[in-house]
Amino acid sequence: MNRYMRESTQKKREFMMEVALRLFVERGYEHVSVDDIIAATNTSKGTFYHYFQGKDEILREIPRRQIAIIEAWSSRTPSQVPSLEAHVNRLMLELVAPIGASPKLMRSLIALSMQNEGLRAAVDEQNRYLYESLLRWLPEPGKARVLVTAYLGTIMIWCSREGEDLNEILRKQLAWAWSGLRTSHVEEPVLPEPEMKGARSMKIAIIGGGLAGLTAAAYLSEHPGVEGVLFERSPQLGGRAFTYEKAGFTLNYGAHAIYGIDRHEISAMERELGLSFSSKQVDKRKVMYAKNDELTPAPLDFVNLMRTELLSPMQKMRFVGEITAIMANIHTLKNFNTLGDYLADSDAGEDVKELWEHLVCSNFFITPEEARKVPGSVISEYYHNLFLSSRPVNYVLGSWAVITNQLKQKIDMSGRWDIALQQGVESIRYADRKFVLQTKNGEAAFDKVIFAMPVQQVCKLTKSTPWEPFLAPYEDNTATEVMVYDIGLRTVVARPFSYISDMNNKLFISDVSATDHTLVPAGGQLLQGIAYLSDNFADEAERKAYLEAKTAQMEALFDQYYPGWREAIEVKRVSKKAMVASVKNISSNQLLPTRLENVPFYFCGDGCQGKGELAERAFSTARHVAKAILEEAKELVKA
Repeated sequence: MNRYMRESTQKKREFMMEVALRLFVERGYEHVSVDDIIAATNTSKGTFYHYFQGKDEILREIPRRQIAIIEAWSSRTPSQVPSLEAHVNRLMLELVAPIGASPKLMRSLIALSMQNEGLRAAVDEQNRYLYESLLRWLPEPGKARVLVTAYLGTIMIWCSREGEDLNEILRKQLAWAWSGLRTSHVEEPVLPEPEMKGARSMKIAIIGGGLAGLTAAAYLSEHPGVEGVLFERSPQLGGRAFTYEKAGFTLNYGAHAIYGIDRHEISAMERELGLSFSSKQVDKRKVMYAKNDELTPAPLDFVNLMRTELLSPMQKMRFVGEITAIMANIHTLKNFNTLGDYLADSDAGEDVKELWEHLVCSNFFITPEEARKVPGSVISEYYHNLFLSSRPVNYVLGSWAVITNQLKQKIDMSGRWDIALQQGVESIRYADRKFVLQTKNGEAAFDKVIFAMPVQQVCKLTKSTPWEPFLAPYEDNTATEVMVYDIGLRTVVARPFSYISDMNNKLFISDVSATDHTLVPAGGQLLQGIAYLSDNFADEAERKAYLEAKTAQMEALFDQYYPGWREAIEVKRVSKKAMVASVKNISSNQLLPTRLENVPFYFCGDGCQGKGELAERAFSTARHVAKAILEEAKELVKA
């Protein structure tokens, strides 16, 4: 249709099209002639052929309208999406809604599309657009093709059956499709355990609605003999993984890159909890280090290591040997108390030592001085996993909201759990063989309590209780804090790389939108600057001057590599002390065990002893705690 057509002419054409489509639905395409359309619209043959080359052209309106539905669906932002699976299912059901009453018409469309070149092109365009739109949210071509095939195959099945509900058939087909997409291997079917009459439910309180609390509650919600309440003092879930949207940009309050996702705890959770999300790997060839105003590839793999100018040829060979030893789990680093002790004992060159410091800075989000305090065993285990990973640095598309929304949905669906937002727990005591929690709404008694909050807050809550002495060793743990400088740009000002790390000033910038395009409006760019912060100051004035200097260094780095960013700003957010881990994993801190002798509670979160760093430690400890409680719940049911 000519886009310059007058409005009145366009309305007349649309009217004729609507009438024709109605006739096709009522009588079947083959039983409606051009004369029938002319008679029903009270027009002439000349008018009809002025607007349409033939009646088959009217059928092309169906794929055009389907494309319009896909376009509207694609415009939704991650914060509006409860889960990837629900988002895709919504699209499929929206696509079949307008055609569900017209099996005869769809049969004609399918048959004619195999004969009519113009109609076939329109249908092919619709299917291509559907595939590409799914790929934007699910960037795995094989999975996107499975979903397109499930959709098209369902329509074919429905067309061949009389009187069946297209919507119902599609729901069943999608359920089967997703059960296969969630896993790469055959699983035994998950069956609900029968509830035994008279069996007593175990009532659990989880204090803290961050990643750890949500994960623990999601696992526990699957057991019919367990019920509980998730308490969160803030207005939203997610804790430091909270995501919000502004002017079309999706911003995170916590670092949301996942390191070594194929060996990460979140991959086990995806299988066990039936989560559904996609991730995309950061382009390793576009990760750069800057030192003395010189750019060089970051030595993330063998190719980049050979290209980098940070090390001499002999030093490169030395570093390759160190990586190989880490991968084989025979590196002597694991036997040293700290990285500093190892480097002091090592005969490696200063450039190799500096590289070790910088790698630990980057992955643990701490300054070089603090990096030297990280235990050697922690670094060795961390890089053993990371160097063996085939996907070292990834972003979950749609950010943490995709994970937190699915965990919340799973908790809600159980019907046995309540989520109490803006209800902080004020005190806890033991009475009548129960743990009694006091909130602003009153008291409630529980069989078990899980603390899924920063260790420092746990110590405050247990002050003046019998458990205070046992938690006292953990109350002075220091947190990992960084400066986060987010800028959302209305246009892409530059894209020389996806990550640039300034080794001199100990800060870096990620082009988050280069990896996760779902976080920005069309044509936009989202840059996130991170500065590793020291927390050793004589007074507040010194701290303030330090933070101002870091801000200036960050803006200078933006100026150097992203010229024009100031003029393109749509959204800016600067968090001068953002907590990314409640406890630094350094020798002067003690991570809290998930169970502590003489203390009857469970503990989980990034300040506890678990696998990995940052978010992975929150996931791994929550998963461990929940599984331990579920074993107890099973024994309770048997008894």
